[in-house]
Amino acid sequence: MTKSRWQEYREKNGSTPLDFLNPQTRYADDNLASSRMSICMSCPELRPIVNQCKQCGCLMNAKTKIEASKCPLGKW
Repeated sequence: MTKSRWQEYREKNGSTPLDFLNPQTRYADDNLASSRMSICMSCPELRPIVNQCKQCGCLMNAKTKIEASKCPLGKW
């Protein structure tokens, strides 16, 4: 059986944008989200004007706040 596009995305990124609609989604505490965002801000793969990752396409202001999320480059 082949994996769906969302299953592959979740494996690579730990979460999907749809997780914001799931009431069971666990969110990172402020310290973890801030630490993740700090790492992203120094990454050359970040589009700083919109805070979007070139690797996964995610808006990092949101992605860093979902506990299960992970960096596709393994930086956090």
